[in-house]
Amino acid sequence: MPTNNKTSLGLNSWLGTDKPKRSDFVEDNTLLDSVLTGHFNDASKHLSAADRTLLTQGFVIGTYMGNGLATQDITLPFEARLVIVFCQHRAANVYRTGGGYNENNFAIVSKNGSMLGVTLNAAKLTVTQTQSTPSAGGTLNNFNSSVEDYAYIAFR
Repeated sequence: MPTNNKTSLGLNSWLGTDKPKRSDFVEDNTLLDSVLTGHFNDASKHLSAADRTLLTQGFVIGTYMGNGLATQDITLPFEARLVIVFCQHRAANVYRTGGGYNENNFAIVSKNGSMLGVTLNAAKLTVTQTQSTPSAGGTLNNFNSSVEDYAYIAFR
């Protein structure tokens, strides 16, 4: 047993003249095991596997080609909470003076709601393309034109 020397954790700290016993080591190991096990199992101090995935793989950036149909389903690699979709090389919204309507090239969609032209269901993003010229004051959703490239950012 040490001569009244203990560390801040209560471990034995021997002097050169002390004669350690096996029970001293067992006591120290038991204390260390208890402290470390409590620390390792404390979820407030450590990230869960799900938290680690969010930090290391929290989003994906993808692209797709429009096919000109009224809708197209894009399969995402996971069930997204939020997706940003946009037509590459275009402004988010363009006012077409000739017809008096807005061309929508940018949208955000979540599990709880979306902007015009896109929907989200689990790991499926559905984009739409307006099939005819809208009337004055209307909106043309441009998320699946056969002559455009699109990009999306999906967040877990």
